[in-house]
Amino acid sequence: MDLIFKEDEIKDDLDTDKLRNDLDDLDEAKTEAENKKKDLVESLKLSDWINYQSADETEVIKDISKIYSVNLSDARSMLSSLPDEPLINEKALPDIVKDLRKMRRELKGDNRDKISKTVDHLIKAYTEYLNNCIKSVYWINPYTKPLRTMTPNVKMIRKLDYIKDGETRQTIIGHLCDMWEADTMKGKLDYSQEYCDYNLIGKAAKKSIRAILKDISPQSIRKSRQENLDNMLIKSVCSEPGITSSKIHEILPKAYHNSSTPQTIAKMLKRLDVTNVSGEYYLISDEIKKDLYSYVAGFIDSDGFITMDPSLSPRVGMVATGKRGKAFFQELEKEMSIGRLHLDQKVGENNRSQHRLNFYSQGDITALLDKCIPHLRMKKKQGMLLQEAIRIKKNYKKEPWAKERQEQIFKLIKWENWKDARNKWEFDKYNINENDINKYKENCKMSTMDELDSIIKVE
Repeated sequence: MDLIFKEDEIKDDLDTDKLRNDLDDLDEAKTEAENKKKDLVESLKLSDWINYQSADETEVIKDISKIYSVNLSDARSMLSSLPDEPLINEKALPDIVKDLRKMRRELKGDNRDKISKTVDHLIKAYTEYLNNCIKSVYWINPYTKPLRTMTPNVKMIRKLDYIKDGETRQTIIGHLCDMWEADTMKGKLDYSQEYCDYNLIGKAAKKSIRAILKDISPQSIRKSRQENLDNMLIKSVCSEPGITSSKIHEILPKAYHNSSTPQTIAKMLKRLDVTNVSGEYYLISDEIKKDLYSYVAGFIDSDGFITMDPSLSPRVGMVATGKRGKAFFQELEKEMSIGRLHLDQKVGENNRSQHRLNFYSQGDITALLDKCIPHLRMKKKQGMLLQEAIRIKKNYKKEPWAKERQEQIFKLIKWENWKDARNKWEFDKYNINENDINKYKENCKMSTMDELDSIIKVE
């Protein structure tokens, strides 16, 4: 009986060990699959994939949500939208070109040539705007060549952008493919019956597309009254930072002025997520958003710091004063989604209000420096040294040289930050001298870490 029990126990132990091994294998396979998926998502550019999605827009948004692991609202925001039409004194470029051409008829010599050059520049700018409009309609972007044969205008592009159902999209794409095929075949043929047949196919495809677009009413592609008012409010705040709701109400066109009050405008600005500091409104303009990190780099160069504290922790931050500085940091924190705000700190004898946007975590600092270092001028060396220190702390802190190199980086950053100062007490405090600094500069470990990374990848 003892033997039977022992045999059963041995079998149970073997089964348990086998089950554990199987579970470990499954966990490893799952982890490997997740890593592969992560690498694939990182390598997959949204624009490369989305240009060939002609399904219902709701389905496309759901797919983006699954692929990039974001919620539906964020997935929707990842879709490109039509760019704003360029205006000069509230007039569209085609209207200005028309006025300039009329003016040119009465001029001669150099003045006429100058007007002609201006017209050419405006036409070029408007052509670029149309090209950007076509690119923003993602499902039509691969079929730009046949679409251009229809001489698309803004009205047509807006109607195409309005189409959200997959069936209509695929119908239009089919007609565009017919047009492309007809034009391709016509280029290979002499004038003949077959040439005429392909010509008729191309014309029929164009007619079908125009018929689909004709059914879309002009009212459906126009901006609503509320959208126009929202645009006016945003434009007012961007053009005059620190403007109040009363001032905005005063400068609105009569139709919008009569139907609104400063109080309702304040509520609209809150809905639009415009920063309010003591009744004054601020918003980062689209021009700054397009090149946000070069602007941030300039701020770090002038009113910021890149350093390490005595415990060898990396630190990056910016300092500002006044209402405008406070509003800028609030807007910046919203745009970047990293960093920690410290507002209304009292400093100095006069208790002047000071505001800080600091970055403490290694992840935040890495994300910031990766984008800012190409634009930094005065503090680029400090930024690169901090990148080296973070890389050591993350991946190589157990190496025999790690601790010593981090202490060297601490001194190198102190040197870069204080070398032009009159008072050198920081150097005495941390025993920093120029001879040691020159040695530390030659001891960079970035190439060593690159070699270690390559060995790990090969394994």
